[in-house]
Amino acid sequence: MRTSYRLVPPAVLAIGLLLCPVPPASASSTAAARTTAMALTLDGGSCEPLARRFLCSVSYSGAVAPVAVRWYVNGGHIPAYDNRSFVGIGCQPTARYDIRAVISDATGASVEYHTTPVCRSGNP
Repeated sequence: MRTSYRLVPPAVLAIGLLLCPVPPASASSTAAARTTAMALTLDGGSCEPLARRFLCSVSYSGAVAPVAVRWYVNGGHIPAYDNRSFVGIGCQPTARYDIRAVISDATGASVEYHTTPVCRSGNP
């Protein structure tokens, strides 16, 4: 008498894993692969001077989530602008401003956009 066995897909998978185990990737090699595959890059930035205001934007690529964007005006951190890629910054005419945006990601990488525009006068 002959005995036959019927294997269902989960059983086939289990047998395959037992016969050919795949060693799990270490956390450091996985993180290294992500870091080499993607690198945080500043693609562009600008601060357009309008009357009594700057319209500033930054763009980046290759970031590993979560990403943080922090804005600084004249050395002071402005939390209200955090995590925005586009902001409107009020200014006093004829004064020069130091504006920075620092972008950082989960790998600890960071890039910075920096400019020192002069505020224009005129009607808003």
